[in-house]
Amino acid sequence: MAKTLSVNEVKRTNRPVSGPIGDLPDVVDVVIVGAGPVGLTAANLLGAQGVSTLVIEQNALTSDQPKAVIVDDEHMRLIERMELMDLARPHLTATYFGIHFYSPLGFELVKADGFLTPNGFGNRNSVSQPMLEKMLLDGSRRYPSIVVRFSCRLTGLSQQSDHVDMVLRNHDGIESTLRAKFVLACDGANSFVRQSLGIEAEGKRIDEPHLVVDLAEFPDQSPFSRFFCHPSRPFNSILVPYGGRRIEFMLNPGEDKETIKSPQAIKALVARHTPYKDYDLKIVRTAVYGFSARIAERMQDGRIFLLGDAAHVMPPFGAQGLNSGARDAANLTWKIAAVLCGEMGLKALESYDSERRRNVKDTVDYSVRVGRLANIRFWPAALLRDAFFAMANLFPPVRRYFREMRYMPKPHLNAGLVVISQHENASLAGRVFPRPSLIDENGRYSSFDALTGLGFALVGVDVGPESVARAARHHLWERLRPSTMSLLYDNRQSTSAQGVSVYRVADDDAAKTALAAFSGQIAIVRPDRYVAGTASPAGFGAISDALALLLR
Repeated sequence: MAKTLSVNEVKRTNRPVSGPIGDLPDVVDVVIVGAGPVGLTAANLLGAQGVSTLVIEQNALTSDQPKAVIVDDEHMRLIERMELMDLARPHLTATYFGIHFYSPLGFELVKADGFLTPNGFGNRNSVSQPMLEKMLLDGSRRYPSIVVRFSCRLTGLSQQSDHVDMVLRNHDGIESTLRAKFVLACDGANSFVRQSLGIEAEGKRIDEPHLVVDLAEFPDQSPFSRFFCHPSRPFNSILVPYGGRRIEFMLNPGEDKETIKSPQAIKALVARHTPYKDYDLKIVRTAVYGFSARIAERMQDGRIFLLGDAAHVMPPFGAQGLNSGARDAANLTWKIAAVLCGEMGLKALESYDSERRRNVKDTVDYSVRVGRLANIRFWPAALLRDAFFAMANLFPPVRRYFREMRYMPKPHLNAGLVVISQHENASLAGRVFPRPSLIDENGRYSSFDALTGLGFALVGVDVGPESVARAARHHLWERLRPSTMSLLYDNRQSTSAQGVSVYRVADDDAAKTALAAFSGQIAIVRPDRYVAGTASPAGFGAISDALALLLR
């Protein structure tokens, strides 16, 4: 069982973990290049499954810069699954929050307040990235199979049919060689690994530099982000932890990137564009960023995989950069663990690119669209935009569409390790399975994720435990040993049968609505909580046969 760390343990100042590289083993299962949030997330997920993993990071410490701030509900669910939620909570905003877009004429173009999703968390939450990285680093120390080396650089790699040879250089200049079965490149937008493999990052640079200002003790604690879509100076403000706020101003042509970062220039911008002209600014950090929208032409090359910014970069306006990297790690790590222990064949790893690429492309395109709409600089075009939204908001279904943020791309697998049935509820395969609160026969409450652990789960929704038990007798499930459960909506008496646990679904409107689509079905829920397939008890053997072929 993983050690539970106290908040005080996580808050301690991070320290280098360089050490000699000569004491490393000659062969490890996985090498993760990069100890940012994506690399450390992957390390925690692999460590929980006992995979021997080395994490190398060329910098001396985790980052101290509060770069990405938004974590979505699926990412929050992943943090909880890593048993790190108690540590993360003090470094999150006190509430989840929405997003409002404002016309230069003063009215709201789009209004979406924060809400709970079927994942059991708020749709948008804000986190301190430096504390997130430190928390993930300390979380990785729970696992004896994880070794982390800072001030350690990858200088060469050569891929063979059954391994990858790597050359590492330590902080003192000493080089050492290492052999890995798999390599996860989490080394950022200028990835050394991607460049070494000759993989192009397709896309373009967006010439819209922004000044990013992090402010402490800021009086605007509104539970939503604000986008002020004014052609003369588009800017937005985002709620951040510890009572702060981030403001991002678009630069105008000809403005000097260094001069605009001065306290005097920032105060002038805040006084002109916000209601806080008399406020004594407490500036934590300033930076000027340009943006790109790029996706690697392939996210896998044999035994080497690209994750996070090494695989894709996007403008921040969709607030999905950090979340997309977390999805990469969640998608890939359980597959690698399954291959290493013989539960899946090596070819099954090819599903990583096919499963992630569509959502990554949709997310990048969405982020670009939001930026284009919010950052229009031409007054006639801005007025046309505002007139369109003013008319659209007159219709209640359209208002609900925006309020519920249904315009955001939803992660949905349409290829890979999913069985798309031609007959029964084909649209359910590839969805994220909801995270309901469940009540056992003794009246105890637990979340779905807490009960299913790290492996597969067979979940009968309004299906009796006897039917689930029969479904679990398939040779695939006898090998994979999934969690098995029957979820019932009412209080009718039903007891466990042949290892199938019975739970009643607690009163949770969002989760119950999401579960209703699965009623009468047995769902195959993968370790990353995506649905691999679903069928009625009578048709369940067929999808088990189909999935067994995919996993081999």
